[in-house]
Amino acid sequence: MKSLITSLISILFILYGVTAYSQYSDIEKIGLNYTLQEEKAAYDFYTQMFSKYNFKVFENIMKAEKTHQEHVLKVMKNLNIENESYTETQGEFSIKEIQDLYNEMLKTGGYSLTDALLASARYEEKDISDLKKFYSEAQNETIRALYECLESASHNHLRAFVRNLKREGINYSPRILSTEEFNLIIKSKNTPGDCFQNF
Repeated sequence: MKSLITSLISILFILYGVTAYSQYSDIEKIGLNYTLQEEKAAYDFYTQMFSKYNFKVFENIMKAEKTHQEHVLKVMKNLNIENESYTETQGEFSIKEIQDLYNEMLKTGGYSLTDALLASARYEEKDISDLKKFYSEAQNETIRALYECLESASHNHLRAFVRNLKREGINYSPRILSTEEFNLIIKSKNTPGDCFQNF
């Protein structure tokens, strides 16, 4: 009898383990790891730009990006997803595409405040596009909710950069998002970050 109970417990443990570790797909895992480094790149870049130009918008958004990293990390931890080659070292990324993009942004942003704002707006466009893609590929409701929150925050950031560019005499035009989608975002009001309280 004892042996039977032990066997049943072992089976339940195995089944529970499978359940715990099958709450996400490989595509979702890849998406979260990419998103984590993408948020870090934003934080690192805005931190550098605030240090260089002491411009308030960079300070505000870099703080938000740090919080976003923490939320992504929390979701990954709760789902037992390993942070693949993630490092907190500023300016270092294991994903070549993000490393190359960060290096290019840093170079461009160093030319002038206007160039830094332009690079930031373009990066937020890319972030929004990527989050939409990862959302469409995800099935896990927690992951989908996270992407929705992050996209909403990126809308706020894009509006902020576009608004500051306008003060610099630049009418920003989208390069990644469609004109219709971009205009809809710009005309919308900022949304609070209340949804992050769910993570």
